[in-house]
Formats: sequence, structure tokens, C-alpha cells
Amino acid sequence: MILAMTVPVGLLILQIILVNIFVRELQSAVTFISMAHTVIEDDFIAAELVGALRKEVKKLPSRYVSEQTSADGSSNPLRQKWNELKHRINAIAVSEAVNRVRPGTMNAVVDAFSKVSEEYSQTDAVLDDGQTDLDTLLERAIFIDKALSSLLTSLNHLAVELREQLKIAVDRERVIHNRPVTAGIAIGSLTVLVLLAFAWLFVDRYFVTRLAALSKSMLAIARGNLHAELPPSSGNDEVSEMADALTIFRDTAVEVEEHNLREIAVARQRLVDAIESISEGFSLYDSDDKLVLSNKRYRKLLYSELEDEIKPGVLFETMVRREAESGCVKDAHGQVDDWVAQRIERHRNAGETFIQSRSDGGWIEVTEYKTIDGGTVAIYADITNQKRSELALLEEKSRTEEANKLVTEKNSMLETLSTKLSKYLSPQVYSSIFSGEQSVEIASKRKKLTVMFSDIAGFTETTDTLESEELTGILNNYLTEMSNIALEYGATIDKYIGDAIMCFFGDPETKGIKQDAIACVEMAIAMQRRMRDLQVKWADQGMENPFELRIGINTGYCTVGNFGSEHRMDYTIIGNEVNLAARLQTHAELGEIVIAHETYSLVKDVVLATEQQPTIVKGFSKPIRNYVVSDQSAKASDQSRFIRLSKVGVHIALDLENLSKSDRAESIKTIANILMQLENGNQSEQNSKS
Repeated sequence: MILAMTVPVGLLILQIILVNIFVRELQSAVTFISMAHTVIEDDFIAAELVGALRKEVKKLPSRYVSEQTSADGSSNPLRQKWNELKHRINAIAVSEAVNRVRPGTMNAVVDAFSKVSEEYSQTDAVLDDGQTDLDTLLERAIFIDKALSSLLTSLNHLAVELREQLKIAVDRERVIHNRPVTAGIAIGSLTVLVLLAFAWLFVDRYFVTRLAALSKSMLAIARGNLHAELPPSSGNDEVSEMADALTIFRDTAVEVEEHNLREIAVARQRLVDAIESISEGFSLYDSDDKLVLSNKRYRKLLYSELEDEIKPGVLFETMVRREAESGCVKDAHGQVDDWVAQRIERHRNAGETFIQSRSDGGWIEVTEYKTIDGGTVAIYADITNQKRSELALLEEKSRTEEANKLVTEKNSMLETLSTKLSKYLSPQVYSSIFSGEQSVEIASKRKKLTVMFSDIAGFTETTDTLESEELTGILNNYLTEMSNIALEYGATIDKYIGDAIMCFFGDPETKGIKQDAIACVEMAIAMQRRMRDLQVKWADQGMENPFELRIGINTGYCTVGNFGSEHRMDYTIIGNEVNLAARLQTHAELGEIVIAHETYSLVKDVVLATEQQPTIVKGFSKPIRNYVVSDQSAKASDQSRFIRLSKVGVHIALDLENLSKSDRAESIKTIANILMQLENGNQSEQNSKS
């Protein structure tokens, strides 16, 4: 009998424990649902604030153009909405509800918000600086709008995932709600089976009638009838004790049931309150497409004119048809039946989010999910402001693109103009002016420079034998080749004086006085070498006396800067050191490079030069020490490349580097034949004299 009493009591305790566990799970599910709705509401408000911030950001350039407002005046609307957005994002981040979503989703929101914070701080700094310009504001507006757009996308993804978790929690609450009854039935059934087995094994027929009545009561309780009649307790035997135990069990079960019902009622009311508190519309239809639950937002958002007809049990098809026929849906105009069929098909195959256009100009985002019992949960979000913001952004983007196009055209025109102007200036001068390093004003300074003058000897006599078109082509070819070499070595080309070139090193860019001098001399050597190439080319073209080049170089302090008037000025150099370079050029022999002593002292380590007799030049009282540069410099590995002889009756020009083996052999035969004829001619002349 003790065993008969122990088993039911143990099962009763087990039932109580299980019921408590189920109630706690139910409370946990309801708590999460409440928190999830709060986070979804914060997410929706944050999305609206993002849209409002994007509007304010777009107004920054237009306000600057129309009102020229100060930084503080322009940023007040931004700061107010920014603080509210920051508060909402922080509320979302600390909520336990976001622990149910994927970490990457919340991290995306935090990262996007951090990017917005960074762009906002930079924009705030620009505005507070007090020197705001339209281009900067436009650039900041684009950057902030892009960051806000990314944040809005992340918030939308977070809302979708929270809604998925909300659906799971609602399904779980429904499952948990049925578990206490199931557990009670199972445990009661198990108790009955145990007691019946005990009765068959250990109780004689004396207890059969009483046990049958007791079993009948237990079965009624196991079926859920906690108010079933119990057999009276008559005596102190085991059957009486079982009846007493069953009474205690029944009373306890009644108390637990009443407590559970109260808890479930509270939980359901919390769920209803939570659903009513969210900003989106919510509806739940069962597997037969009959309405189970909806909130006021759903009824107001979709069926504002049919709100009284929205009651539990109404068919989904009935409501969407009434909605289409009332003209609420823009897409259903003129095709009600087709639209209703498509809407029902989407409802029955829920899973994808879609957007519905309303006749009042609004936009609704519909997200539907299937429950495990075949029902349908739907969330309806009013995204009218978002859509209008997108349209406004597209319009603003179009205007911005038009403005950018105009700016691009202006920049292209300015670039073309600057490219044309650059042809009249040395690249170094052009770069320093357009980069702002050098101002365009009449000003000068003293600076140690290395100056070079080059001139074609006998230019006038040679040009008398050429047509003007030929002369122009040859001269331009010569100046182009020499200018390319000058620019390659970093020279500042001052001017072209007919066939003469004047350039210098040391301003506006310099590598140091010594390196500038070395670069100048190496440039002169390169020019003479290139001149020999051109002489061969011109000779092949039929030019009788190809040009010969003379170069003079000097290093010293010169006055460099802008000279002229406010309306017309030249960037050039003046001074005795400039004149000396020009004089040395006139004293150079054909094909020579003459440098002054100051220059020689700077380049003697890398350039071979032979000192000449000091010479007196015009404008200088004392003889000037000068040096002739040898082409056998540190970089002159091809000094024996050219062989040239040009006199009356003879013209020889050899470029040994470009001769192939066959051409070299043919040249040797030709030269040997020439030597033989010259010797024969010389012998004949001697014989005729004798």
C-alpha cells in the first residue's frame, strides 16, 4: 500500500516540476517577444531618423547657396536628430533581444553607425571651421548620405531578422502553452496504469469496487476533468489512503491549473499588448486562412475604411477582395480579380518581402511567414517616408549630376586652356604657378643659378640657301630635340631667341647648386651628341652645310623672378652672370661647350674639361678663365661613334653605332676605293708639275 501511495505522489511532484518548467519557458518567450517588439520599434524610429537626417544633409548645399548660413545655424537640425538617432542605436545595441540575431547583422549596424558618426564628426568640423565652401559641403553631404543609406540598409536587415525571431517565439509560445495539459494527461495516464497494475497484482477482490470507483475518478482527472467526483475515504486502509492522496492530487492539480491559466492569461495579454504597441501592422491567420489575431495598426494601415469588418474568423480572401474593391490598392485598379488571385497566391506561398503601392500615395512593405501549423504571420511596415526620401534623393542626385556635369565641362575647358597656356611656359614655371607655390606678381629674388646659352653658328648664311618652309621645319625640329633634352635634365627654359636657346638650373626647382651645375653640363653634352645625329639626318636630306652648335655655361648669382608690367610679364633671369654665359657661347668653337671657372669647380669631379687661355669678353674688365668640355665625360661612352668631314668638294658622315656588319664591310671597300682614287689623283698632279 505504501508503494501505491508513493507512485502517485512522485508523479504528482513530477507534474508540478514540469508545469513550472513550462511556465518559465512561456515567460521567457513572452519576455523576448516584448523586448523584440521594443527593439523593432526603436529600429523603425531609427530608420525614420535616418531618413530625416538624409533630408537635412541634402539641404546643406542648398542652404549654403541661398542663405550663406553659418556653421552653427546649419548644424542645429542635424545635431538634434543625430542625438535622438544615437540614443535609439544605443537602446538597440544593449537590448538582450539582439542576442537572438546573427552577430554579423548587429555588427553591420554598429559598423554602419560608426561610419555615420565619423562622417558626421568630419562634417561638423567643417561647419565649425567657418570657412565652408559649396564643394566641400556637397562632398560631405554625399558621404554622409552614403553612410546613412548603409545604416538604413543594416537597420532593415536587423528588423527582418528580429521579425523572424519574433515569429519563432510566437510559435514556441503556442507549443509551450499546450505542454502542461499534455504533461498532465501523460502523467495521469501513467499513474492510472501504475495503480491498475498494482491493483491486479496486490489487491484482492475486497478492494475491487472501491478501486474501480477510484480509478474512474482518476481517469476523469487524467482526461482533464479536475472537478470529477472522488470516492469517499472510509477507513484507514490503503484504498482510503489512495482516495485521500487522489483528493490532494486533484486539489493540487486544480490549484496548478488555475495558476497556469492565470499565468497564461497574463502572458497572452502581454503578447497582445506588445503586438498592439509595435509601429508595424501585425496579423496572424490560421491554416484555413481565417484571422486569429491582429493589431490596430494593421486594421488602420490596410483597412482604414473597413476597420469594423476586421474580426477574428474572417477569411483572408474576403478582406483582400474588399480592400481591392474599395480602391485602397493602386495596383488593383481595373483588375480586381487578377490582383486578388496574385495576392492570395503570395499569401499561401509566404516567404518573400514585397512592397504594395497604395492609392493614397503611401507604400507598405509586407513580410509574411508560414508557421509550423500552416498559419501565416504577416508584418506590414509603412515605408512611405522612406520611399519619398528615396525619390527625393534620386531627384537631388539628378540635380547633383547635372551640377557635376557642368563643373566637369568647366574643368575640361579650363584644363584645355591651361594645356594651351603651358606651351608658352616652362613646365617648372607652369607647375609652380598652377600649384600655388609661386604667385603671379612682379617680384624677384637673388639666387645662385647655372645658366646655358646655345646658338647655331652660321645660321643666317645657311638659311639663305633654304626655302622658308624647309627652314621652318628644320628649325622646329632642332628646337624640339634640344627642348626635350633640356626638360629631361630638369632645365627651366627661359626663352628661344631665334635659333638660340637660353635655359637655367636652380629655380623654381633645384637639386642643389652642385647637382644643378652637373645637370646643366651633362645636358649640354647630350645636346652636342644629338646635334651630331641631326647633322647626319640633315645631310641625308640634302642639306649642304648642316648646323653646328656652340654652347656657353656659367654659374653665379642672378636675379630671377617676374619682370614686366601688371598686364604683361615674363619669368626670366638677369645679371652679369647671365651676360657672361652668353659671351662664353660666342667665344666657343663649332661643336664646343665652354664653361666658366665657377661652373668647372662644381663639375670637375664628373666632367672632363681643358682650361683655355683666359679671354677678355665684352662687358668684363678682367680676363675670364674658361674651360672646354670634352665629350669624354663619365657618361660619354660613345665618343668615337661619329666620324664627320665636311669641306668644299668633300662630305663624309659615318655613324658607327648604326652600321650593320654588311654596311660596315661595304663602307670599308668604298673608303678604300676613295683612298686609291685620291692617291692616284695626287700622283697625277705631282707628275704634271714635274
